[in-house]
Amino acid sequence: MTAQPRWTDDLFPFPTPPALAKVVDIAWEEGFLTTDLYEEGLYDAPRVQTSFALPFDLCEVPLAPQGWEYCYAGEAFRRHHVPFMSVPELLPFADLGTGTCVGWVVPAPELGRTDHPVASFGHKEPGVIGRNTLDGLTFLLSLALRSGGERRRTQVARLSAELGIHPTPEYGVTPDGCDAEVPLDLAPPAGWRHEPDPSGIGIGVLAPNDAFADEYPSFTGETDTILADASRMLDAGRPASALLGLTAAYHEDPLGLPDLHPLWARAYDDLDRPLFRERLDVMLEDHQQAF
Repeated sequence: MTAQPRWTDDLFPFPTPPALAKVVDIAWEEGFLTTDLYEEGLYDAPRVQTSFALPFDLCEVPLAPQGWEYCYAGEAFRRHHVPFMSVPELLPFADLGTGTCVGWVVPAPELGRTDHPVASFGHKEPGVIGRNTLDGLTFLLSLALRSGGERRRTQVARLSAELGIHPTPEYGVTPDGCDAEVPLDLAPPAGWRHEPDPSGIGIGVLAPNDAFADEYPSFTGETDTILADASRMLDAGRPASALLGLTAAYHEDPLGLPDLHPLWARAYDDLDRPLFRERLDVMLEDHQQAF
């Protein structure tokens, strides 16, 4: 091909933060700008053993640029990925292949922020591992170093030099071998506030002050009580407090998602967060298929 395009920034529902975009650019250039075949397998575990690719699996893969051959028949399948036991406000960009993902904490997409805190989540309770994407990549590259191998060390050295970071096998690990958690700072703008999740598991809710009630919602006990409390708060124009109770109730009992879904979706509608409404619908579809 005479003109070789860069990858299309269509991975996520907002512009890819510059640090991750640079990493994907490197994989794109070294992996398949040398051929005329766009191959999704560049990002899959079997292929990364023989190509530069990335030292982790992306949760989304760029669509093939116009004029390039797509390696699978038919249209590319794209949908919002919501890891098991996760919530719409956690948007993954890396899959560790263990049921755990690494991704952004995006509590209020309407703020239009260009970067976000990074957490690990999925089959484990969410834990914040970085203040921003660059910190999250440092964590991921440190994981790659722990896995060993000369090829991994070469990958990490190249990416670290490009990003200006210094991952080590010990980075982000406590003396007892657990992930070292970083405080979650959502930096509420003027007139907003962040209410932590009352269950102690989730990320809580970030919203304008007037979207919160002066009382905490019910999130444990009978489902009817939880739903009645959320409905009352929604009717009173306090969708942030309703959302706080519904997400906490989900963390307490994920199997209750079908009951929580209608009011949860309404809370997103009232807060004007259509991205999260769509991701919540995906969660329900996945739940119905699994159970």
